[in-house]
Amino acid sequence: MDNWVIPLTLLPGIGMIIMSTSHLSTATSDEINQLLRDDLCDTSLIKKKISQLYLLNLAKVCLYISVAVFSIAGLIEAIFTLQSSMHDSVIRPILLIIGVSTLVLATLILIVFSTRKVKIKRDQFLNRIKP
Repeated sequence: MDNWVIPLTLLPGIGMIIMSTSHLSTATSDEINQLLRDDLCDTSLIKKKISQLYLLNLAKVCLYISVAVFSIAGLIEAIFTLQSSMHDSVIRPILLIIGVSTLVLATLILIVFSTRKVKIKRDQFLNRIKP
């Protein structure tokens, strides 16, 4: 197996963790919304749930960063492989480089999206509990 493939083999597992974390984040968000609808709910409980949601979203951001790092590692290794073995077919490594590059770009966009989402969602919930 080529060295550039090794970091990319971790991506499906990380993707499953991202899906699981997203599900937990959605469930926690729904719990917070339900608590906010209840007039008798203690605000300290809501603040704890908001803190919990913040940690989940922060974990998702870290997972996206890990996807970017593994993708970049695969990309760099593929570039070095391409430079050292130009006698092989050039199309396959070029397509690999393009594919991994777009994966890195998408991951960077998701990192920006997630960090903004964390801030917006936290502010939204905190604004709803302020009198």
